[in-house]
Amino acid sequence: MPRFPALSAACAAALLLAGPAAAQQKPAIKRVTLSALTAQGFEIKAALREAVVLQKGAEVYWCNLRLADSSPLSYQSDCFAVR
Repeated sequence: MPRFPALSAACAAALLLAGPAAAQQKPAIKRVTLSALTAQGFEIKAALREAVVLQKGAEVYWCNLRLADSSPLSYQSDCFAVR
């Protein structure tokens, strides 16, 4: 059972609602990093085991985190727009 059922439900709803529009427009997915988003003023709204949710105004990003190969104390991130 998810630790944050409301967040999981909100993410699932956003993906379902964006599905038909995305199928028609097929926009290019823009990948950014966590550090680039925080430098732009995005705030961390939720932290999960291997992901974080960032928000600034109406813009929301989901960031996947993983340990970097170069150092056990470093991480790499891939962030994608949710809305």
